[in-house]
Amino acid sequence: MSTGKNSKDYIVVVDQEQIEPDLARQTVINYDPLNRAGKEGGFYLTENGELHIDDEHVMEAHKMAINKYPHEGAIQMIQLPFEEGERIHQFNENSFRLYGLPNPEEGRVVGLIGENGIGKSVSLKILSGQLKPNLGDYEQPPEWNEILEEYRGTGLQKHFEKLAEDDVEASFKPQQVERLPEVYEGIVRDLLSKADEKGLLEEVAEKLDISQLLDRELQHLSGGELQRVAIASTVLKDADIYMIDEPSSFLDVKQRLKAGREIQRLGEKSSVMAVEHDLATLDLISSGVHIFYGEPGGYGMVSNMFSTREGINQYLDGYLPSDNIRFRPNSIEFDRTKRSQVERKPVVLDFPDFKKDFGEGEFEVEVEGGKIHDEEILAIFGENGLGKTVFAKMLAGAVEADEGESPDIDISYKPQYLNARDESVEEALKKHTNINSKKFENRIAEPLDLEELYDKNLEDLSGGELQKVGIAICLCKDADIYLLDEPSAYLDVEARVKLGKTLKRFARKTERPLMIIDHDLLLLDYVADRGIVFTGEPGIKGKASKPEKIGEAMDRFLKEVDLTFRKDPDTGRPRANKPGSQKDQEQRKKGEYYEK
Repeated sequence: MSTGKNSKDYIVVVDQEQIEPDLARQTVINYDPLNRAGKEGGFYLTENGELHIDDEHVMEAHKMAINKYPHEGAIQMIQLPFEEGERIHQFNENSFRLYGLPNPEEGRVVGLIGENGIGKSVSLKILSGQLKPNLGDYEQPPEWNEILEEYRGTGLQKHFEKLAEDDVEASFKPQQVERLPEVYEGIVRDLLSKADEKGLLEEVAEKLDISQLLDRELQHLSGGELQRVAIASTVLKDADIYMIDEPSSFLDVKQRLKAGREIQRLGEKSSVMAVEHDLATLDLISSGVHIFYGEPGGYGMVSNMFSTREGINQYLDGYLPSDNIRFRPNSIEFDRTKRSQVERKPVVLDFPDFKKDFGEGEFEVEVEGGKIHDEEILAIFGENGLGKTVFAKMLAGAVEADEGESPDIDISYKPQYLNARDESVEEALKKHTNINSKKFENRIAEPLDLEELYDKNLEDLSGGELQKVGIAICLCKDADIYLLDEPSAYLDVEARVKLGKTLKRFARKTERPLMIIDHDLLLLDYVADRGIVFTGEPGIKGKASKPEKIGEAMDRFLKEVDLTFRKDPDTGRPRANKPGSQKDQEQRKKGEYYEK
């Protein structure tokens, strides 16, 4: 990690599952400079074979001992940046620690942005009262009077006073909504009735477009349906503070807009904190942003609050001017000038008009034919339920079209929902490719940070880690076209940018086309050369345009979902205009939904 003002303090984070006691004894402990000098404080093994060292004894010379351990990533030695504020929480020795907290404000939606594993969800749990802060003393946690004394005179004093008196009613929307059926059995109406402390069940259900789901069992809902139910349950509670963890996952753009409006309404009177990786959604819902930075799994630090635009731009730049801290070596830029002139490339696929009708009263879809070229990245836009996946399956021959013949081509497909089996990541990948080949390492494994996952079981992976494995399996196959369905789900902003670069480089190097179905408009704007837009009535009828230039496709799609995007003058990123704002009205008058 590169910072503008690093301290000389180090911490060590140990992944105990990768520690082999005999190997640790021969390497890390044997080469520890303190141990070799006969001094106390060096690395040691506990009775149960865990490797530990006290933070206050860690020094730069320990790098040599750590580097002797052969399992990469098992032991991390991290140099802290200049620390502002005190340690708010640490789980145990050689584990994650959090410095500082975001500040909830009544009448405001505060956005939290940062990599996964850097303390955003931990912060929400502390502020909602689910986790009591220990100020770094995990062995003898302080009482509330000590915590209050520590934060006297700060913006968090009043909030901590309420937490100490158990006087904070918090409503919490969890991140992994797909686990809801595991903790609640029954129909949607019963779940929401229990949560409905405002008497607004029918109204909120209509606004979030879940009225038709009220009498269905939770276990039969899709990911997007579960997400909207979870948001409704959170909104319906009468709380002092609302914690919204990743509200956009599984939702299409129109659904994100509807959910965003409900979150904004909450923020008019209550304190709302929202973790969000889709920058367009974050733009829409938040009026201020805290940046989280540090080392994933090691430690996290929290910036002061910025305006939404300033916060997102500084996060993309990787630099906090007010603190002179650079937390990322390179800035993230959105350069629209480097799109490939794909129409000049040879045609890989000339697909016909397709029609598919699943029967009276069922879904039907029409697709206008078109051409796909070498190294093209084709974005597929559209609401959920308009036939995007059906189109992909007709192309692959998995669904027989009523009109239009599936082309004789090989398509490698990454599905929207991924199933984890009881096997290691390495075993899963070896079924499809030689993981030691330079092509796989350079084009897929290294940019997706896969090697650190090889020894993990698929069932133990986080949503983002499993997503990376699914993408890798799709890309490592020998195919004519690669189709990825919602590859950005569960990925943080950093991982989405890496994904975008990986996909662009893969297409150019292999000269094979990619088709990407996703709802992250920044990702699609960043990677795509052209786009196809699906319109219609979800679940009833869908119709797809022929491929067109990405700017035209973005404009057509944004007009369809009734949203305008402007171009940020500093970063070039497309920014969602808040509906009804001056810029939104100006672009609508011009008929320019996507500012080029």
